[in-house]
Amino acid sequence: MKFILGWPALLVEKPTRSLIVADVHFGFEAELAGSGIRVPSQAWRLERSLIELCEEAGAEKLIFLGDLKHMIPLSSWIEWREMPEAIRRMRELGVELILIPGNHDGGVDDILGDLVSYQSSRGMLIEGGRRIFLFHGHAWPDERVLDADVIVMGHLHPVVSLRTDIGSIISRKVWLYASGDKKMLAEKLGVSSRRRGRIDLIVMPAFNPIVSGLSVNSLQPRERLWPLVRSGAFDLDKAEAITLEGERLGYIGYLRRLLLEREA
Repeated sequence: MKFILGWPALLVEKPTRSLIVADVHFGFEAELAGSGIRVPSQAWRLERSLIELCEEAGAEKLIFLGDLKHMIPLSSWIEWREMPEAIRRMRELGVELILIPGNHDGGVDDILGDLVSYQSSRGMLIEGGRRIFLFHGHAWPDERVLDADVIVMGHLHPVVSLRTDIGSIISRKVWLYASGDKKMLAEKLGVSSRRRGRIDLIVMPAFNPIVSGLSVNSLQPRERLWPLVRSGAFDLDKAEAITLEGERLGYIGYLRRLLLEREA
């Protein structure tokens, strides 16, 4: 398993060469239009990027970790008309398409039909060099997560806020990488398990380049509402932030202190 440099995407090479992306959010522009912000449909750009990435990686499978579409509870014309066409053209590459539904994917099966294969929203386990559990992240995973060596999720759209020398704040998309405790996770899942030891967590950046991000080094404890952090099995402050270009920015606790110090 490896990050693809410059892309918010992972490549798993065994047992099948599989590309993983999260939070594509087809139709996000329709929400912007509702707020008076006019942005042309970006479905063509998302399609082109996904096809380019599949060809570059030589992918046999493309796995979407939730939020393939954006609007809820209804869907926009972009999702009804342009998203299926984009997905159909991806299938023409001969790539198998798999969706693990996220919180924005209600009704997606009515739109896409059998263009993609659907997994449970509580996740799926794949076994290659490492056992990898994949899910969106908005809900609790199923107990097969305890069989994994690493969890990969989306949902957060993580960014880090950095203060420049002139005092302005910029945001950088980041991967989050953390280590957790299987025993504690099993307790929070209410599962009787003898599994012990470490389990790693990777949180993916959003694939869609224009969706907003969650500044993980600005969060207060009460705002850390995603289930795996609530479980106590993973400590957000001890998660490492890594940019799409592979720069290791440091741990979130340090980056939070750095942001606060420069504000003072």
